Amino acid sequence: MGQLILCKSPRAKTPFYIESGKVNIYSLEELMYFVQSARFVARDDFMKAEFVDWVDREIGMKELAVMLRQKLEAQVGLKDFFLPIEAANGYLTTSELQILNVQLQKYDHMSGLEAKKFYADQFMYQEKYVQAISTYRRLLNDEAVISEQGHVAGDIWSNLGCAYAKLQDFAEAVDCFARGYVLNHRIETLQEAVDAACLSGEQRLLDGLAMRFTANASQIAAERTHMEQLLQQTLSGADATHFEGQQLARWLESYTDQCED
Repeated sequence: MGQLILCKSPRAKTPFYIESGKVNIYSLEELMYFVQSARFVARDDFMKAEFVDWVDREIGMKELAVMLRQKLEAQVGLKDFFLPIEAANGYLTTSELQILNVQLQKYDHMSGLEAKKFYADQFMYQEKYVQAISTYRRLLNDEAVISEQGHVAGDIWSNLGCAYAKLQDFAEAVDCFARGYVLNHRIETLQEAVDAACLSGEQRLLDGLAMRFTANASQIAAERTHMEQLLQQTLSGADATHFEGQQLARWLESYTDQCED
């Protein structure tokens, strides 16, 4: 049975659209419910004139809007920006507010892009790999990612590769790791590509990496040798069932551990 939320603040005729959550809100209670339950809170969603204008015109809380405009001018953090909203609302308990403020402080230094990536990363840590792939793919089509094309974009590609590896789709994983390495220049990302290629058993994937990253030939060769030695050690004295059920599981587990924060 769902929870009934009693709204004491005015209800807007026109909702405010929260981009990161893909949701419309009509009241401050709905806002606080979203902020409390969201996997992350993006500064870019709220710390802007459009949100303050919505509080002013649609909610009709002009004094609150004045305080929020002052917060914007002072360029405060996300936690401090939400303090007057919390005070004007009273939806959360004292203990809930304390937990929320700790979370908001954590997001204070995240850009909108970093926060969206953080949201997608949560699916990985929850082992919801299909959802992670869908969210990472959607994020890679985000204009901010397309225009940025730096280490954050590279880490998104790398984490997408981890998700595919966890599903044992190693060909896709290799491609994602390779794209990620071009952008983030982390040698670990290239090593993950080699590992996924070795686990696939497809020589063409290894050859493709060698041709694409000729400047890293020594690192690719070293990682390939290391991985093939591990495979050989596992296969000698172990049947295929043992290999797939135990050693492969341990290798796949490492992809979650290597997820780029």
